Amino acid sequence: MGRFIIENIIFNHKTLIWKYITHPTSPTPPTETPVAFTINASNNSVSLTNGFAVTATLTSIMPSSKGITIETTLVDQTNSANIAQSAAVTSTAAANNLQLVNLPQQHWCTATIKVSSVATPSNSASQSFTVVYK
Repeated sequence: MGRFIIENIIFNHKTLIWKYITHPTSPTPPTETPVAFTINASNNSVSLTNGFAVTATLTSIMPSSKGITIETTLVDQTNSANIAQSAAVTSTAAANNLQLVNLPQQHWCTATIKVSSVATPSNSASQSFTVVYK
């Protein structure tokens, strides 16, 4: 009986060692803090020109030293047309001033601000609001 127990212990140890050698565990890469931000615009915003200023402020910690990417999109609610906006911005600042452009007069539009981690683009958040150029 004693020999059987010792053989089992030796076998189990050899099995564990073999598993470690053939399938070593790799360290799990650190995960980023989820992106969170606020904007200083709300639904039913009104612009007196064809542009509209909005500030996106990161409220989470910066997800990586590479910073964040901020994209703006604008959709005309009258005909669902996408209205061309400036290119995406990369930043390492918490507060970022953005400018929506090409607002059509007397058309309500939905503006969407998307903030993503440069290092992990799937780590993103979006916020939308409506705006009209009177």
